[in-house]
Amino acid sequence: MKIDRFKYILIASFLGLAFANNDAFAQTMTRVRGKVIDANTKEPLPFVSIVFTGKNIGTITDYNGAYSIETLWASDELQASYLGYNSQEKGIVVGDNQVVDFQLKSKSIDLDEYEIKAKKIRYRNKDNLAVDLIKKVIENKDKNRKEKLDYYEYDKYEKVEFDLNNITEEFKNKKALKKFQFVFDYMDTSEVNGKPYLPVFLKETISKVYYRKSPSSQKEYIDGTNMVGFKEYLDNEGVSFMVDNLYQDIDINDNNITLITNQFVSPLSSIAPNIYKFHIIDTLDVNGYNCINLAFQPRNKLDFAFKGNLYITNDSSYAVIKADMRVTEDINLNFVNDLQISQEFENVNNECWILVKDNLIVDFNIGKSGIGMFGRKSNSYANYQFNHQRNDTVYGGVENAIKALDYTNRDDAFWEANRMTKLSTQEKGIYTMIDSVQNVPAFKRTMDVVMLLVAGYWNFGNLDVGPVSTFYSFNDVEGFRLRVGGRTSDKFSERLRLEGYVLYGFDDKRYKYSGSATWSLNKRPIKENPRHSLMAMYQVETNFPGMEMQFINEDNFLLSFKRGIADKILYYKMYKLEHYRDWGNGFSTAVGFKHISQEPGGTLRFDYEDHSLSEIVSTEFSAIFRFAPNEKFYQGMNYKIPIITKYPIFHLSYTQGISGLLNADHSYSKLSFNVFKRIYVSPFGFTNFEFEASKVFGSGIPFPLLYVHRANQTYSYQLRSYNLMNFLELVSDEYVAVFVEHHFNGFLFNKIPLFKRLKFREILSFKAINGNLSAKNNPNLTEGLMLFPTDSEGNPTTFTLTEDPYIEVSAGIGNIFKVFRVDLVKRVTYLNNPGVSEFGIRARFKVDF
Repeated sequence: MKIDRFKYILIASFLGLAFANNDAFAQTMTRVRGKVIDANTKEPLPFVSIVFTGKNIGTITDYNGAYSIETLWASDELQASYLGYNSQEKGIVVGDNQVVDFQLKSKSIDLDEYEIKAKKIRYRNKDNLAVDLIKKVIENKDKNRKEKLDYYEYDKYEKVEFDLNNITEEFKNKKALKKFQFVFDYMDTSEVNGKPYLPVFLKETISKVYYRKSPSSQKEYIDGTNMVGFKEYLDNEGVSFMVDNLYQDIDINDNNITLITNQFVSPLSSIAPNIYKFHIIDTLDVNGYNCINLAFQPRNKLDFAFKGNLYITNDSSYAVIKADMRVTEDINLNFVNDLQISQEFENVNNECWILVKDNLIVDFNIGKSGIGMFGRKSNSYANYQFNHQRNDTVYGGVENAIKALDYTNRDDAFWEANRMTKLSTQEKGIYTMIDSVQNVPAFKRTMDVVMLLVAGYWNFGNLDVGPVSTFYSFNDVEGFRLRVGGRTSDKFSERLRLEGYVLYGFDDKRYKYSGSATWSLNKRPIKENPRHSLMAMYQVETNFPGMEMQFINEDNFLLSFKRGIADKILYYKMYKLEHYRDWGNGFSTAVGFKHISQEPGGTLRFDYEDHSLSEIVSTEFSAIFRFAPNEKFYQGMNYKIPIITKYPIFHLSYTQGISGLLNADHSYSKLSFNVFKRIYVSPFGFTNFEFEASKVFGSGIPFPLLYVHRANQTYSYQLRSYNLMNFLELVSDEYVAVFVEHHFNGFLFNKIPLFKRLKFREILSFKAINGNLSAKNNPNLTEGLMLFPTDSEGNPTTFTLTEDPYIEVSAGIGNIFKVFRVDLVKRVTYLNNPGVSEFGIRARFKVDF
């Protein structure tokens, strides 16, 4: 359940989520829509600027001349303006829904070799001057960008800020906010959209960037990072990683632009003429250069693409000197009301065009109105040096970002000396405001409730009690499971984490419990990367063979609902010791020791032909090697969640079971290899690909110690499990598996009228596993081995893979109400196994942009 991924936005919006209601906002929301046409020809006019007079709030018309705009900050007059036409103003009624159409009268204007005329012509690429122009820009972009140089380097200053916006007088005067009135002294008004905002989070980064063309390498050496936010409630490092992922650096020369965890097609992409419509507006002077103003918008307004203007030098270089871009109002993008990008370039030494101004603004909101978030990122660059070669060690290593040892501990003097732009009064006030807010009892109570809803824990000083979703669950063997647990908080210690729980099953009348201690070995907080820790655990619990959940607790109440018969369970007692270390450059290891005794429960039996066992005892040493170049994590309250990027993730593990050690019954070895890769194929979405191969070495090994393939008998769609396979249905001692899942991100549905309005997203997946159980471990082929489980009538319920692979395919609809995904799953093979279904419906909760 990926709710942690969106957590920081919810928490930062605490004032709105805690106290706001939509009624106050609906009373003053102004909504206007209409159409702009040529007064003489009656043809629609695209790219007409529609602005509330005296405000910085507006939009532009699409290719059909249509527009729509809604805001809390409207004036009583709307203006339509377009080059070559007389502007027109019309009065509107603030607070109403209304239709306002414009008819603009044209002027005669010569624009060098270009002439704008109103013509009734269907848009096409052939014989289109605008398309010819953008093709020239695309053809010449590699000659203009700095990546053509052998080497370059520069200083970089990045500032990311989050603000609460849409703050009305009605909201400020709420009784619940009486004790927070001092907060509003730090408000300001946006120059972009005229909305008042309150800064609540600020991150600054000072770095040096080095580039080498061959072999290709770009390294960013981070010298300092400074963040201010609600540190007691936010994992600032996790938030930092999420901010970096949301706001990746934008290069419009690339074919694709990754932003807000999605890939957008750049207007300078090689396929841009097929994705966008282009229109020459006029020529004008930009920073001393004669430029052509080229407007563009996506052919399909729901696709991940931009609308805006490119300012292109009116000469043979066809260089982009300025770009203003934003998303359309109808884009299939969640929780984003608006997104604006502004970049300016400068020609340095007549060698290339360098980015000198880089601003990104995102207006986040869960709904169309109410309190939202205003996210801003601005980059400044200085001290460019070209073709100055550094030592190879500067460009070496796997990681793209290298952090100084004390990069988070820079003093005020460092920031005063190195900031390329000064902080505003409101930005400086964040430090004072946040310290003051956190001392207000009402704020602490509010945040306790927010953390309970988001993270599932309730804080009692040194102790966090939870997670609440695990307090109640049930299954066919244990019946009602009543559980209570908790862990020490950061107030107790940031380097030592104690965690545990106790539960009782009302049908089997047995207690289960767990206790663990984790100690940070590198003098850093446990949650801070790079991690180096030692963990010890003792656990008495149960599990369904083959059930494996990812980033979700198996005691979650919703997972208690299972299909079919799930009456075979394992009771176990486990001692575990694990040493974990991040070594840098994306490499990490986990070395562990585990002693576990397992006994059958429910209808499960450990039967041989002539006797039965009450338990199986095993002792294992394991080593896990993980290589994930340039990987970043969001450290949630419960899990360290990787942020998926274009880079692959490799995973190699080895386990050695030793017979006789601490009364262990068997010797065996296990070797497993896994690779995961996300492949972006914009504008068609992205594909997740995963390959896995594993093998057990040894003979006479009972089925609980073999590979019991990941099955799922819940109604929740599990990404890495086989959703129509039963628990303990298939067992192997060697196998290869392939998972392929493609997310179209609405590329197909955006073209279908009904789905287009609902903004659904389509998903296709394929899962296959092919394996074998060797004769030396197969009780059906070799006598004297532990028998496979059966049902109450003695019919087999556990099988091996034969020559045919097990295959599942599914078609899903995502983004239902922005948070749900529903899949129709089809099982293709092994349909004759007892108790299986060919089709099934599975659902998944997933918050995504």
